[in-house]
Amino acid sequence: MAVKVLVNSIGQHIVADTKQVENKETKEIVGYWLKNPRVGSYSRDENGNINVQFSPFCIMSDEQEFSYRANDIVSILEPRQDVIDSYTELTTPATETTEEVSDEAEPVAAEVG
Repeated sequence: MAVKVLVNSIGQHIVADTKQVENKETKEIVGYWLKNPRVGSYSRDENGNINVQFSPFCIMSDEQEFSYRANDIVSILEPRQDVIDSYTELTTPATETTEEVSDEAEPVAAEVG
């Protein structure tokens, strides 16, 4: 699996640990398995910096892994390293050696650019 930016047919930018799902017989890509998906949104501040915010893909479910139909994906992109770093920090559980993250850590704003 690898962190990718998926743009879906309604224009959402989904950042997720992603793996292709293929039909075993035809080798056709039928979907993508997404782990820890987050919808990214962004804006520019008055200095021209881009602020990225991640929010849960579906706030009505606690599931963090699921499939997504290939027909609903318009584009798959390689994320910038700073986006990967912010996403990984958000989705990787804290260990005993790291500071505790408050319950209100999500969504997270990350400054990129």
